[in-house]
Amino acid sequence: NNSANDDDENNNNNANLVPLEVSYGIGKTKHDGEGRAITVDFPLFTMTNLYVPNSGQKLERLSYRTKEWDKDLVEYMQRKEQDRPIIWLGDLNVAFAARDTWNEGARHLAKSAGTTVEERTSFQQQLDCSEYIDAFAKLHPDALGHYTYWSQRSGNRQPNKGLRLDYYICSPQLFEEDNDAVIRDCYMLPDQVGSDHCPVVLEIEIKKK
Repeated sequence: NNSANDDDENNNNNANLVPLEVSYGIGKTKHDGEGRAITVDFPLFTMTNLYVPNSGQKLERLSYRTKEWDKDLVEYMQRKEQDRPIIWLGDLNVAFAARDTWNEGARHLAKSAGTTVEERTSFQQQLDCSEYIDAFAKLHPDALGHYTYWSQRSGNRQPNKGLRLDYYICSPQLFEEDNDAVIRDCYMLPDQVGSDHCPVVLEIEIKKK
């Protein structure tokens, strides 16, 4: 009957939201002691939540960040992508483009963690590896003044003097209409307080079978 068919359909759709596996780290001992990555494999995609290393106030970790961590991370994501489309997300500690900083052009940015040429170049190289997509930038290409971090020490939240440090980076397949999971929107919740970062939302349509 129709009721039984509906139940079967709902069960099948719900199954796509049940994790197949949860793992920690990116498979490199030199990184994994810092507890910066959690990966959840779902049937239709894999999500890796990250807290990417900060390059430091004096950029003492810049070389480690760009020459070791960034390269090893993208290699890990490419391995995971062999099984299903991937999404890596979280505080990626880079304000990638000019519109991702409230004060682009300020002299100190070139020597500040998250806005150095080295970090921005490394991030672009990560995206280029497999044509990975920055979901917010793709879906809202003309949006300005949308940030995810504000310095509490400087009281920058109310005047919206922020940086966009938090992202969803996705396999291109997740934007294709014939895929079983399709990304529909990505946006910030800047009114949600309690941290110097705000939540970022990714909406994914799981198609009914």
